[in-house]
Amino acid sequence: MPRTPDQDAPFHPLGTPPGTPPAPAQEATIPSPQEPDTNRRPAGGRAPVVVAGGGIAGTAVAFALQPHGPVLLVDDGEFPGLGETRTAVGVLKAVAGHPLLDGWARTTWDFALAQHHHPRSPIRLTFAALNGRPDRAAFLDHLLFLDAMLLLARRSGLQLLTRARVVEPVLRGGRVVGVRVQRPGGPCEAIPAAALVLAPGPRPDSLAMDGLPGGFASRFVRVKDVVIPFRLPEGSRAEPAVYTRRSLIWQFVLGPEPRALLAAARLEGDWAPPSFDQLVALVDDLVTRFDLPGEAELDRTRTLIDLRGPGGLPFAGPVAPLGGAEGLFVLAGLGLEGLSLALGAARQVAAAVTAYTGLAPSPMR
Repeated sequence: MPRTPDQDAPFHPLGTPPGTPPAPAQEATIPSPQEPDTNRRPAGGRAPVVVAGGGIAGTAVAFALQPHGPVLLVDDGEFPGLGETRTAVGVLKAVAGHPLLDGWARTTWDFALAQHHHPRSPIRLTFAALNGRPDRAAFLDHLLFLDAMLLLARRSGLQLLTRARVVEPVLRGGRVVGVRVQRPGGPCEAIPAAALVLAPGPRPDSLAMDGLPGGFASRFVRVKDVVIPFRLPEGSRAEPAVYTRRSLIWQFVLGPEPRALLAAARLEGDWAPPSFDQLVALVDDLVTRFDLPGEAELDRTRTLIDLRGPGGLPFAGPVAPLGGAEGLFVLAGLGLEGLSLALGAARQVAAAVTAYTGLAPSPMR
């Protein structure tokens, strides 16, 4: 049976202790000056930490930071999670196969379990074996997972600015003091910021902005995951499972639907969807290597784009030690493991940000 969360640990689905009214969630407004207006700050006089990017990684960072002070999440979509996160495969792993990443995966897994077991949470996990180990993976609605973190953060005061993009940090003396934000058809406008966290997803242009070390973007490799659905033969029965073959390019998912299998191939180089001939070659390679039965449903193939971090690992932390600006942080390169690693990586970034800003946890409002 899956491990249940510690019943003695407090867990509040709305992010606040019982009986505490939540703070009203408000849409952020943009001041007009070209330099940050330091008089326009949240109650308490603190400039917010600005998180640029509302995918699974950026939302997780905002969620992890919110108990420590004011946070502003900026996303260029109509709502967080409508970029590459929307098309992701909703697979969660309890381990990721690397000592650092395993800790991140455990953090995310524990949060998902707490949501799964709480009667007021809409998140429900379908447990699966991971490389033959029972209940070490799970299928879930990944957008509900993102929404859960967003709701918890909004209920404790997170500000959200949508249909806007952080185009550059405002630097003073090599330190972040604000950000410039642009909405479609409008001028760049400035917002004060105690720090800036970039969680760009697959957008190398965001990793080449002012304040980042020279050549920083070149540390990341463009990758695409080609997900090919297979329909297994009539009468096939297989329990939900996830398999990884780290010596090869393939990962396999036996989904909760009967007779459904997903084969994901990781390719580097560009983000162009494979041609029909390339898809046929991938399927031939897959069937030849693994003697896979069933029929590939090429019309349902998806191409998911992402970045691979330096040395195959994500980058999660400050860029100042590499020669970048003080107060500028990056979380990028989570790749195909983004859902599994998001919250653990976000908490590492949040710890670095709070150490830099000197913020102490404030009571949930």
